[in-house]
Amino acid sequence: MRTSTEHPLSIRFFTSPMDRFVRALLVACCLSVWIPEHRVRAQDALAGESLAGESLDNDSVYFQVRFDEAAMHRVWIEASYPTKGAKELRLMMPVWTPGSYMVREYARQVESIAAFDKESPLKCVKSDKNHWVVSCENTQRVTLRYTVYGREMGVRTNWIEEQFAFLTGAATFLIPQDGLDRRCVLECVPRAGWGQIATSLSVLSTSPWVRTAKNFDELVDSPVVLGSIDIQAQEISGVPHYLATVPSEGWDTKKAMADAAKIIKIEQEFWGEVPYPQYWFLNLLTEAGGGLEHDNSTVLMASRWTQKQRSKYVDWLGLVSHEFFHTWNVRRLRPKGLMKYDYNQEQYIQELWIAEGLTSYYDDLFVVRSGLSTPKEYLERVSKSIQTVQNSPGRQVQNLLDSSFDSWIKFYRPDENAANSRVSYYVKGAILGMLLDVQIRLGSEDKHTLDDCMRLLWQRHRATGYSNEDFSNIVRELGGKPLGDWLDEQLGSTQELDYQPFLDAYGLMWKASESSKEVPQESGASSGVPKMATAGQIGLEMSNLAGRTQVDKVLRGFAGSRAGVQVGDEIVALGGYRVTAEQWTDRVGMLEIGQQTTLLVARRGKMLELGLDLASVPQVDSAPSWNLVRVEKPTPEQEKRWGAWLGLPSLAVPGVEASGTK
Repeated sequence: MRTSTEHPLSIRFFTSPMDRFVRALLVACCLSVWIPEHRVRAQDALAGESLAGESLDNDSVYFQVRFDEAAMHRVWIEASYPTKGAKELRLMMPVWTPGSYMVREYARQVESIAAFDKESPLKCVKSDKNHWVVSCENTQRVTLRYTVYGREMGVRTNWIEEQFAFLTGAATFLIPQDGLDRRCVLECVPRAGWGQIATSLSVLSTSPWVRTAKNFDELVDSPVVLGSIDIQAQEISGVPHYLATVPSEGWDTKKAMADAAKIIKIEQEFWGEVPYPQYWFLNLLTEAGGGLEHDNSTVLMASRWTQKQRSKYVDWLGLVSHEFFHTWNVRRLRPKGLMKYDYNQEQYIQELWIAEGLTSYYDDLFVVRSGLSTPKEYLERVSKSIQTVQNSPGRQVQNLLDSSFDSWIKFYRPDENAANSRVSYYVKGAILGMLLDVQIRLGSEDKHTLDDCMRLLWQRHRATGYSNEDFSNIVRELGGKPLGDWLDEQLGSTQELDYQPFLDAYGLMWKASESSKEVPQESGASSGVPKMATAGQIGLEMSNLAGRTQVDKVLRGFAGSRAGVQVGDEIVALGGYRVTAEQWTDRVGMLEIGQQTTLLVARRGKMLELGLDLASVPQVDSAPSWNLVRVEKPTPEQEKRWGAWLGLPSLAVPGVEASGTK
């Protein structure tokens, strides 16, 4: 069902008892933004009224945002702050937003800023990168007018255009440094044709365009989308849930809402508690990707073509599952270091492998448990994650605790050496969670699982926050002391992961690699079939740059790095013959393991011939393919555990065939 709202011109402006604020607002609009005559008349008509029948108190902070210059990707913001008798007002804009652990310097997008007392200008000085000081002696309220540029398509930034606008609180609003606990009132003045607003902020008045947040944390935590939005609604467990899609062309939003509802229900049942009054999925089809969690909403970015491809749509369902799981894990159940946000600087923690890694373990798992993907599809996704970890030299350099801690400087800033020097707390954290889950099942004789650990963590540490020690203690409680010690060792070291207990528990095996399969030989052939190299064994990633084959990454320890290839080199020839980026994979596949050849490269204009020794390539028979498949005849115990893990009732009892899952 497409949800409509009142006509966008039916707007209540901030009014009595704040006559001074209203006058300041009018002056600001007249000075810097054109106001349509009918809106001025609407404001005059509302003079003397209050929003939603309540008085506008002198402690609250008020924001009005306008989109008259949306075509230039700019939003006009007018704010009003009580001074409480202070001589100076120190205003702050966050440098990061919760859920995305990197300093993003949002203040760099503030283009103009000025402060006023009624109609009189006040001195406003920028004191550092994200703070401004307003001189306000003998002033009861400060009016601030500023513009923000928003044209960064991401879930943690602002995007403003004529079709729609997406606002991230941290990237938009300035707040008194000592006023984070004050109520915030937000009024959005939409463009003509923008019929809907989608946000989890509570409606304050009879107009949907006026919203309220109990404090600045809630304002930052409540992204806003405005435009012509397709809004699907469904009540689940007595709570309204919304899927707000913009633009919606090419999507079956009813199907998407119905599928999301299955994931919502199963995750609610997992946690045993619904801690929110409403929930919004802000689904932006912007040919981008990613998601960002919030208390009562999430932002998702995808393509208008996502539903046309099965694998892409399952990816989107996994994203829904991931971000919704965060409603509990990381939004309300937080590491101790994130219990109180400091918007001015980094907050270093070692628990992101729990907050993000374990969430990543459960995201695709809940998609299969809800019946929206098959066990075979799930194994393919797990296999890709295992391949990502095992093919990354950085797994032998950085452990999960350091990966979590260094998120602020490494994870969101990958360079050409990232694969050599770091490991993802998302991907390896998910794989460790999977291995931990099976160890708990085995150690407790299938009485407990990782699910039970997560629920105990929620029950015991929601109010206080948790540490790695808290989590390990719960693992010891449910899985035994040796398992807690094993977990601590895995987190603090770079030792290789042992997959064998996982394989044995569920009746899984590694699929044989193509190169290791027996190849029939012709009569009279000499012993053995030559083993051919693969591009992956050379360890070079390259791209076509204006007709040049440029090396973008060199994986440490592989044949390419041993040959001396460097990032930025241009590959000119392989074995004396010219090769392009498009030909590289096929040409390498013509080389035999153990063969020696040459690479001709151009480095800063100088030609160099490098020796490429394929004897240094790892033997293809010595490493698993990292592709998971079911064994041909799993035991009844393996079948039972397999069914319990994936939530397959028909397989959760001994003796049932694993039909369609091999």
